[in-house]
Amino acid sequence: MFTTRLLLCALAVGVAGLVVAAETKPKGDPKVLTDDSAVRQATLKRAYESFRQKLAVLAGRLESSAEQKDRDRAKMIRKALKEAADRGVEVKFDALIRGLATRGADKNLDILSQAARDNAELRKDLQHLIALLTGDDLAKILAKRREMAQKLLGQLKELRDKQARLQAQTEIGRKETKELKKGQEKVTGNTKGLLDKLDKITEDPKQIEAVRPPVTEANREQKNSEGKLGKGDRDGAGMAQGKAVSKLDEAIKNLEEVLKQIRKEENERILADLLARCKKMLWIEQEIYDGTEKIHKELAKQEKDKPRLEYEARSNKLADRQNDNIREAHAALKIVQTEGSAAAFAEVFEQVSKDMDVVYNRLNRAEIDSLTLTIETDIIDTLKDAIKALEKAIRDNNDPTAPTPGESPNGKPRLVSLLQQLKMIHALQRRVNGRTALYGKRYKGEQAPPTSVAANPAEKERLAHTQKELKDLAGRQDRIAKVTREVAKEARPMQ
Repeated sequence: MFTTRLLLCALAVGVAGLVVAAETKPKGDPKVLTDDSAVRQATLKRAYESFRQKLAVLAGRLESSAEQKDRDRAKMIRKALKEAADRGVEVKFDALIRGLATRGADKNLDILSQAARDNAELRKDLQHLIALLTGDDLAKILAKRREMAQKLLGQLKELRDKQARLQAQTEIGRKETKELKKGQEKVTGNTKGLLDKLDKITEDPKQIEAVRPPVTEANREQKNSEGKLGKGDRDGAGMAQGKAVSKLDEAIKNLEEVLKQIRKEENERILADLLARCKKMLWIEQEIYDGTEKIHKELAKQEKDKPRLEYEARSNKLADRQNDNIREAHAALKIVQTEGSAAAFAEVFEQVSKDMDVVYNRLNRAEIDSLTLTIETDIIDTLKDAIKALEKAIRDNNDPTAPTPGESPNGKPRLVSLLQQLKMIHALQRRVNGRTALYGKRYKGEQAPPTSVAANPAEKERLAHTQKELKDLAGRQDRIAKVTREVAKEARPMQ
């Protein structure tokens, strides 16, 4: 594990070296410098190819590792390699080398300008690759790409709406042709300005590729409309404006698809994180249950040769393990709450953490009974349900033929479908009912005994904890009802 980390760091440093070399701007005779740059770029390309091959080998090794972290790292490396291929890093190296090696390149401003642009773009690609290989920055990269796409989408929609309004005004014929032409020139200029600043608005090649061709066509139709209006041809101008609107709609649709893919990648990371945490919690909880059950069986046999103190010590160790799981549950809850589109899952982790807290307190008091075991079983079953739902959500997220989970009220795609959330609510309700029935069997009458009837301090403390657990159970029922109403409210617009 340590070796793979060192190798990964060395490879990232290698990419950084390529970036630094690409940024070097030596001074001297233009022809000598141009020829030298061509040679240096060819050397850099070979270094990059070697780096890419080492990355592929490293990914293969990590994929066969028993460590989940290593396999996750391998997946990240594969994504980085795919991203580099999609961006055409090697093709850009070839284009840069070819341009610099062209005869008379040192005197051709067009070639030198293009080489400068290619170099800048290549530098961005290599910097992006560094960020991907650091792993922790991938979430920030996706968030930045999403923000850029949303900003660009807003600008495109604004342009489309302005052009559509101008088309309507042209076809209605209430405004003078001269005034319409002036309005069209303004919209045409705004569209040209967006095209000129496209590389600054977004650094994502996929977004640029999705937007530039249709917007360029739209701008061409806008200029055509200006010419038609200049000749007094309202009908021809209206048709050209309609084509411009259509092309802007095409750009919007293309960009929305890119944005949808970015959001799917973000969801994939969140789902994978939650799944890993749930599996870890399940493994620990099963270990706690096995230890608790063993103590419970030994106590049932009333082994007098073992003092009570030994059982308490073993129970306290299990409580420490439960405390570890509580921290993990809180972390999972925070992730879901921050994401904000899966209210039922937030309630699942809320109740799991509360159940773990109840078990922690019971184990700390060495209260090893059937109720403690039942609560631990509920935790295990809830985690299994969550794992099943998360695995289904991951499969659906990666399957283009699967129905989408839709959007939440905040406009984000749901982390999990409403159906999966309803299943989780049903499971929560079933466990609350089962827990209520269990308490009902333990205590006769409509209410649990008050602490005032306790025969001794230990009994008084036990009854006080029971009253607290029942109050918490009532609170859970209230929250389940609220979450059910929230999910139902989200489902209503889909009907």
